[in-house]
Amino acid sequence: MTPRARLFANLGRGALALGFLAMLAAWISAMTTTGAWLGFTTAHWFADATVMALLGIGGLVDALAHARAGE
Repeated sequence: MTPRARLFANLGRGALALGFLAMLAAWISAMTTTGAWLGFTTAHWFADATVMALLGIGGLVDALAHARAGE
């Protein structure tokens, strides 16, 4: 694996992990009586999870492209 591919693979994995944590935070905030956790609403946590998941998928696709190109 090339250094660029390794970098983007690690960035993608990190973003997916943060997306998973944001999804857990959304679930926790939905369980509260106020609908918020750590100052953020459930909708905000879900939006964060969506963005992080998309960034993670993009990073992994980019890593695959760099690995195939040999860069």
